[in-house]
Amino acid sequence: MKPRGVAMLLVLVVLTVVVSAVSIIARARTTVVLTGSHMVHRAQLGQLLEASDAPIRSWLQEHAGSIVLPPEIDAPCILVSQSSNMIMNGDEVRIQITAWDQLGMYPRNAIALGLPMPVEDVAWMDSDLPGLDGHGARADFPTSDNPASVGGVTATHNPWPTRSGTTRARGGAQININTAPKELVERVFDRFGLGDPGWIFQRRVAGEFVAMTQQIEGADRAAISLVSVSRVWSFRIDAWFGTIRRSCWCIYANQGGNWRMVQRLAID
Repeated sequence: MKPRGVAMLLVLVVLTVVVSAVSIIARARTTVVLTGSHMVHRAQLGQLLEASDAPIRSWLQEHAGSIVLPPEIDAPCILVSQSSNMIMNGDEVRIQITAWDQLGMYPRNAIALGLPMPVEDVAWMDSDLPGLDGHGARADFPTSDNPASVGGVTATHNPWPTRSGTTRARGGAQININTAPKELVERVFDRFGLGDPGWIFQRRVAGEFVAMTQQIEGADRAAISLVSVSRVWSFRIDAWFGTIRRSCWCIYANQGGNWRMVQRLAID
């Protein structure tokens, strides 16, 4: 599926979330008792963020297996701009969902694999907890305006982390050749002596899906897998009620054929 088509599908997902969440917000106005409209709106935005879970899982189930991104990108990101806003009692209500492919990023063990890292600030990778929740500052979480910040180019769940923050022995690093930036794919091919990946980029430019599942191991026993479909995605959800905004960062994984949220962090 071409990136433009994927973006249009995500727009539909966003609008579905907004429409369904308006009724939630309306009910909340009569049941939530807080001091000041600011706190009321923040509580309602929290419900709006939670309402995004079902459509995100539905989109992943239907479309994650066929996504192709242009090679000339800074981060494996699909950005959706909301084209229609809802007005409630004079306040604008809107939501934006942006997706990043974890398997299209530099893996957590990139240094051990001999892959040069794209960023210098990777202290959060040594966190005692998986993901960005240990050392992650707000600037680490990518945005639609800055999709290639730390959390948008360096994976937190590839390979899959344990509770101690280390990599599980059963899960090695994987790179999605249909979504990873050109620079990352070239570095992987060069590191493991795989030749010229130009043919992959040509097909991606044409929006063509490249099917591949290949386990690569170097002379030093370093190993990585090249895949066509990703089983771990990150999502940033931003919701606005008037001038108030709340945001969260979520990790979704395909486990046993079903997509589920495995991590959710408030980043506002």
